[in-house]
Amino acid sequence: MNQSHSPAILLSLGVLFLLMPSWGLGQMEADPAGDACAEGKTLYEASRFPEARKAFIRCVAMGEPDLETLLPLTVMGIKDQRLDEAQKYGFMAVELDPDDPDARYWYGRALLRANRVEEARRQWELGLRLSLEHKGILEGLARLALNEGEPAKAYQLLDQLRRQGLDDAWLHRMLADIAASRGIWAQSLAHLEDAMRSDPSNLSDYLAASELSLMQGDKTAAIGYCQQAVQLEPGGPSFGALGEAFFAADVMDSALVYLRKAVDSETTHPRHRFNLANALEITGQYSEAEKHFQYFLASQPDDAVGHFNYGVHLEKQGREVEALYHINRTIRLEPSMLSAHIVKVQLLEKLNQYDAAVQEVNFLIVADPDNKAELILWGNRLIKLRDEANGARQEGKVHLLHMILTDQSIVELVQNYLQTGADFGSLVNQYSTGPAAARGGDIGWINPNDLVDSMREAIEVLGINDISPPIESRGLYHIFKRLP
Repeated sequence: MNQSHSPAILLSLGVLFLLMPSWGLGQMEADPAGDACAEGKTLYEASRFPEARKAFIRCVAMGEPDLETLLPLTVMGIKDQRLDEAQKYGFMAVELDPDDPDARYWYGRALLRANRVEEARRQWELGLRLSLEHKGILEGLARLALNEGEPAKAYQLLDQLRRQGLDDAWLHRMLADIAASRGIWAQSLAHLEDAMRSDPSNLSDYLAASELSLMQGDKTAAIGYCQQAVQLEPGGPSFGALGEAFFAADVMDSALVYLRKAVDSETTHPRHRFNLANALEITGQYSEAEKHFQYFLASQPDDAVGHFNYGVHLEKQGREVEALYHINRTIRLEPSMLSAHIVKVQLLEKLNQYDAAVQEVNFLIVADPDNKAELILWGNRLIKLRDEANGARQEGKVHLLHMILTDQSIVELVQNYLQTGADFGSLVNQYSTGPAAARGGDIGWINPNDLVDSMREAIEVLGINDISPPIESRGLYHIFKRLP
């Protein structure tokens, strides 16, 4: 849900209730006698609060104040941060008429502003016994319940307000937030729709309604809410949300259009750039996807999912070393992300780092006991590969990728790609005619002495991850890459 509906924010005392205390004070009739009490009431009705306060204080000093004097002094004290004064007059109001729920309400407000939470709650609970329909007390107790992690109690109190006929957007939004926090998506959406009927101009409501629709699997409704949001307020937030809704509905062309619009906006959210990168990845636009992954991580360097998705992107490009860096970063940020540990094992296996891969599998056996049997088999296979690799090295063998090209023009094209950092295995898949092309050119462990002299000489000088120059033999061109 959108953070603009946060209960923690809503707990603060609203200016509306401070300046217009319609839930407690009512209309005050001036006393024709013209004394200080009547003067204060007249000034208060005219919103001349500083003068009204002075008159009311004189009235109190005369020794016979009533609630219509004490409650305005309490309200003005809260509004102007004179909390000692607000508590003093609120206490006097309760002492004067302990059966008046308005007195309990405003004294509780003064106590809450002074951070005397339990005493405020006590006043409101006593007030609620006097009147089960006091809107201010119901709201105040609901906000306290939210702050203290009791959403069910808060919902019950706020729903009483709704059933009494209160149709304010803030109430519907609070009910929506509480329902969403409890995973009741349909109920939350129904409350948000009530909020939108009450206040159709709030962008956050439409965006939140779209999210709730997606959580219920209604992608068409999500797109509809976002389209209304774009009509209401075109810009980064609405464009981005519409792009994400199209993304969820697998309408990638439209998703890319609106996510690009969001990224080009000055008010975009970083997640829109991240989702644009993911959409580009899915549609095979890898170069542009990489650019946006990098921009996203530059602005959100501690985003674990960002590093994970970028690592997977790099793995697909055959850039295992770079991919492993980002997967390791993911694990440092979010150690419990099992999918990152799985990808790490895959990368370590591709890099022939079998001991590290086995260690990672052992971690997964403990962390994911439901898949223990499969993980044990994986670990045993890695141990076998490690032993085979060690034996091959002792015999003087090297692990190679092999590319076979048919003419000079293709050789030049491939060499240009390699110079720009293109992945060797991906180029093998595209251009090689050799039998190992489907495996990215992996021909396993080879003894250089078994090759013709020109190939043997080229391979013997290769370091780990080095690529040989093209070697012509019998009308074909051979390029090798040495693996660890």
